[in-house]
Amino acid sequence: MKLFLGLITTIACAYADTSLGMLIDAAHHNEKIKALQERAYSTSLTRQTVRGSYMPRVDLFGSGSFVSPVGGFDAAQSYYAGAKAEFLLFDGFKRENTFDQFAALENASAFNVSGGKKEMSLQVIRLYYELQNTLDEIQTYTKVQEQLEAQLARLQQFRSAGLTSDDVVLRLRASLANTVYEIEDLHYKSDQQKAELTLLTNLPIETLANSVLKEPTIVAKQELDSIKAMRLSTKATQLSADASDTGFWPTLSIADQYTVSKFVDDPIAAIRVENQNKFTLSATLNLLDFSTMSTKKQSLIAQANEQANELLYATKKADSSFVLAQKYVQRSQKLLDAALLAYDASQKSFETVKQKYESRLVDYVTYLDALTVVVSTTNQLNTSKRMLYYAYASYYYFGGLDPKDYVQ
Repeated sequence: MKLFLGLITTIACAYADTSLGMLIDAAHHNEKIKALQERAYSTSLTRQTVRGSYMPRVDLFGSGSFVSPVGGFDAAQSYYAGAKAEFLLFDGFKRENTFDQFAALENASAFNVSGGKKEMSLQVIRLYYELQNTLDEIQTYTKVQEQLEAQLARLQQFRSAGLTSDDVVLRLRASLANTVYEIEDLHYKSDQQKAELTLLTNLPIETLANSVLKEPTIVAKQELDSIKAMRLSTKATQLSADASDTGFWPTLSIADQYTVSKFVDDPIAAIRVENQNKFTLSATLNLLDFSTMSTKKQSLIAQANEQANELLYATKKADSSFVLAQKYVQRSQKLLDAALLAYDASQKSFETVKQKYESRLVDYVTYLDALTVVVSTTNQLNTSKRMLYYAYASYYYFGGLDPKDYVQ
């Protein structure tokens, strides 16, 4: 039946504005991704502060004081200005350890950003195809509504002529009312899905263009970005634990300070030095801290062990998800093949039943049953097509790739 032929195609002709690629690009710049990027930037800046600590520190200082009344050795006015340069010679490898720690965290943040974008791609693809399915169902039920309205008008003429009973007309009216109910419910469902897509993309969703995903071949599985980030975070915690030992190493530093002084009404001006340079070499060593550093190290080691176990579990889950994604593709292909056969069969059956119904060879119950089957198989076919595309996206995602790269 030609009435339903357009229902098995995608909705590109009617919804031809917003493409899937456009939605994913927009989602890659939403607030959640920006938050991950800001976190990565913050970690990068922290690492740069550690790098800057390897450079000498230079401070300028100055002061002025006024004394009244003046004592026996007090100058009425005193002014000081100077500069101090300090350089840390050795700190027990604290900075090296801290630098490596934040380098690991910076790399982990970068993987969190790329992983967040891939996850966002998968979410948008899921919502995109769910919305397309809903819009297709609206089209399907709209065509059914037109069919039922036409048949109801026909039956009312028959009833006026005494050729049919009231219960037949009432049954058809009930089917029409139920179809109207389904359409309204689907419109609300589509509004919800559009709202979710708008939340992710910050784009108004009006109409959708047709987009598909490239059928995957054999994908060389890559480690998920989330797994890489977890591994680097675990490494950073381990480095932080190792840094606790550096507290027992000595700290050596040198400093050079040059001061210019000026005194007014000074009774001991003859014995004062107005311009003075002071060179200092200092060393500190922690001999006893009542197990503070060792306890801190044990706590950090426990945290690292916790992260290591979470990493092991996440790795096992990722491997299992990739295997299931492969099976999901195979399952979705079989469901699509079955849905296509069911649709063809229901289409031919409905054509026959409609002709017999219009010739009054079968009753309205048989007609409605055949129409219901066509609606069901049409929606099933459309859903199966998009389920297969989403299965492709899942396969790419759990293979460590960005599904966006395979949108056509």
